[in-house]
Amino acid sequence: MPAPIFRHLHSLSLIGCAATAMLVFTPPAVAEDEPAISFSANAALVTDYRFRGISLSDKDMAFQGGFDIATKSGFYVGTWGSSIESFEGSELELDIYGGYATSFNDLDFDIGILAYTYPGSDDTTYWEAYSSVGGSAGPIGWTLGAAYAFDQDSIGGDDNIYVYLDTSMPLGDGPLSAAAHIAYEDGAFGDEKLDWSLGLTYDFEEFSVGVAYIDTNVDTDGGKAGAVFSLSAAF
Repeated sequence: MPAPIFRHLHSLSLIGCAATAMLVFTPPAVAEDEPAISFSANAALVTDYRFRGISLSDKDMAFQGGFDIATKSGFYVGTWGSSIESFEGSELELDIYGGYATSFNDLDFDIGILAYTYPGSDDTTYWEAYSSVGGSAGPIGWTLGAAYAFDQDSIGGDDNIYVYLDTSMPLGDGPLSAAAHIAYEDGAFGDEKLDWSLGLTYDFEEFSVGVAYIDTNVDTDGGKAGAVFSLSAAF
């Protein structure tokens, strides 16, 4: 949206990258024998950068990547970027975030704040707070989260709320897994907007190959249904 995993949403699964990047982060619990500070990185090539169901790359290929620093106590900071269609003179989205993640009674909790920046443009940066809770029900993993952008001049003086549910499940004992996503958005970036996706991911060593079907109820070319393919790696 991995120490922290981004989503749109930023993240290494296709659902996370394309549906998302939803912009919610779900760092895993840190084991007792792990170092006080850990570093991780990720990179991806996607056939279309979909942010909450909408194409931000004009349905063209996008290059993405990020870097995270996480502490054993649960605090983390990171950055993630993607090539985008030209926006106010910028062709790069660069996200900077920080937060705190912990686990309690088999549930994973995460809270933080994220800045969306567009280098080379003026007065386009905006801020968003996010939180999530996740767990498992049998073989199905789930995350319920929300992101809130308060009133800011850079988003038209309005606020915005985004609420989502992600699920994932391994298919058999192999490296193949399935994921589903559904979300509701209202405010500066959507008027009772919905987005949803279904995808498959195949993991091998540090790499993942994925495909997802993504759709919205937005009647624009960037929001129309489509398939997105990805190749990603985590380090």
